[in-house]
Amino acid sequence: MTLRTEPKDQLTEKVRQIIGEKIPAVEETPRAEAGLSTLSFQSLNYPERHIWIDTDGAGIVIDLEDWQDENEWDNAIARITVETIEEVVDIVNNWLSGANSDNYSNFNKEYGIVKKSVKSSVYC
Repeated sequence: MTLRTEPKDQLTEKVRQIIGEKIPAVEETPRAEAGLSTLSFQSLNYPERHIWIDTDGAGIVIDLEDWQDENEWDNAIARITVETIEEVVDIVNNWLSGANSDNYSNFNKEYGIVKKSVKSSVYC
């Protein structure tokens, strides 16, 4: 995976580097290049799957998008908040690898904090 080089704040850069190390089948897109606290990734194997990450605020906000799902204006299937980088990496890996969201019990569209119901992670 090739990571972009736009400057990001410290937490966002850390998230970027860990995703780059742990998840080879994603591509960082230029869609979030202007923000210091935002990242944008797309699946190489499932190009309709995209993720936005925003680290500016309470928790880390993630938008999971399926560009084939037109139920929402932004193609979001979930808008959630997590508290750790481990959770970000796990969700990015699951969503962009084509898996469903069954590992989390309460995916939502309200940026609510999600709770993991099954232990599995690429973050080690």
